[in-house]
Amino acid sequence: MSEQEKTDHQDMNQEDERLNYECEQAFLRRRFEEPSAEEAWRKFRHGVMREETLRTSFRQRSRLVYWAIGAASVAAGVLILFGLLMYNVPSAAEKGIMTLYTASVLPEAVTVEELLDNEEVVSRSVISHDDELKIEQKGAVILPHEADYTRSEGERVRTGVLSIPCGQVYKITLSDGTEVWLNADSRLIFPTRFTGARRLVRLEGEAYFNVARNEDIPFVIETETFTTQVLGTEFNIKTYKNSEAHVTLVDGSVKVRMPAIGKEVMLIPGEDITYAENNFQVKKVDTSYYTQWRDGYFYFDDMHLSDILSDLGRWYNITIEMEQDSLLMNQRLHFIADRSEDIDQVIENLNAFEYLSVSKKENKLTVRRKK
Repeated sequence: MSEQEKTDHQDMNQEDERLNYECEQAFLRRRFEEPSAEEAWRKFRHGVMREETLRTSFRQRSRLVYWAIGAASVAAGVLILFGLLMYNVPSAAEKGIMTLYTASVLPEAVTVEELLDNEEVVSRSVISHDDELKIEQKGAVILPHEADYTRSEGERVRTGVLSIPCGQVYKITLSDGTEVWLNADSRLIFPTRFTGARRLVRLEGEAYFNVARNEDIPFVIETETFTTQVLGTEFNIKTYKNSEAHVTLVDGSVKVRMPAIGKEVMLIPGEDITYAENNFQVKKVDTSYYTQWRDGYFYFDDMHLSDILSDLGRWYNITIEMEQDSLLMNQRLHFIADRSEDIDQVIENLNAFEYLSVSKKENKLTVRRKK
């Protein structure tokens, strides 16, 4: 067989596979109704509260939590899909593997450093989640689950650097009374006391802000991709590397400036702005989808599988690899999970999907399309 004939034969096989796949998806869409995210969350929360009342076992609770991400007996992959953006069915040839998240080398405990203008470290506090320590330095109080800088003092303003390890959430109250919850693998750079015409902090990762109102001194958050300015409001910012960046407004108003493209957008409550590859989109959302991590849940709505896997890797501090398959790369899911579950339970539930094959070796998770 000539090279041209081989190519034509391969193209015909790919076309046959694509048509078979589209027929299968059409049949499944007719058979199963599209799920409601709001109804899923209502039932999920109701079920969790009912289980707590009955004091059922941890194993029963985990099964309830994961019902929203699919059950294998009823075509799990179809029940929780909101967008079937699968236009190119890959060939049967071996596909490449891409790394979505690499296990972090961050310390296993919360770290708070204070630096002078010349970046000289004048203090460094490392406090474990299980510690019962109380660290006080120049009016600031640092505890295992939160830090309070409202009484910070001293002639010189220092730069604080708060680093959160994987698998933890931490709260800090800044000198003006602004409350900030930091998600796993995140860092906040802040002054020990605010001075000047604006309250400036820098964020790497994800944080929920409840900003103390001051109409005369705006609060500004700088990230790698945009700057967010507010007077007093509640909102979530997510800006991890190699993922979509989000600002989600819960209350008040915020101004998001994107220097790379010279754009500026004002958000109103209930709006979310997504920024990636010099493009942005503003849409109305249920803000609870973007804030449940503070309450101990993974909650993703219409999110790329790759972003969900990256967040799982960040929380469990495990390297995540995924096959470069168009079905996997374009998949968008509705996904709920309890963050208290261990990684083996997550793997078990991911493998319930008809199209996912997930394996773990040492500290690495590999996700492939199920054959």
